[in-house]
Amino acid sequence: MTSSQPSPPSIRVILPDGQELRGRLHARQQFEKGGWMYLVGLPMWADVPETESVEPREYRVWLTPKQALPIDGVSYAEVPTHPLHGEGSSASAADRWSWKAQRVESRGKGYGSWVVHVWDCPEAPAGGEELSVFEALEVMHQRDAVGCSKCGADAALGPLAG
Repeated sequence: MTSSQPSPPSIRVILPDGQELRGRLHARQQFEKGGWMYLVGLPMWADVPETESVEPREYRVWLTPKQALPIDGVSYAEVPTHPLHGEGSSASAADRWSWKAQRVESRGKGYGSWVVHVWDCPEAPAGGEELSVFEALEVMHQRDAVGCSKCGADAALGPLAG
């Protein structure tokens, strides 16, 4: 962000334990199966092992409308907003936020494990059912699945599955 660009507007963030934080709203995105999600930046401290210090960083996460709430009097008019492309039409591939679950068979006698992939990941099962973000998170919780690191599902879903 250059100095000529305004800072993204503040937004209220509700944590799982009910605490409230202030974050910055970077974008709004409508997804075919998951409704609207908001890209929110949260100020956090980060360790810097090389210098044995701590520095401020912004952690970004996609949140639902129940987790990211507007603040009275704050304008969100300049926030990049990406709705679906007309009623009944599907979003472009870049706008999709769908997931696929894959059961990975165990080499031994165990039950195997589960991996959640972004819908177009080469490792995702071909022809597998596409899941909404909420369904993918449910798979991660109920089946103790992990997100695929090759397609970035681990980075996208990991903070939400926490």
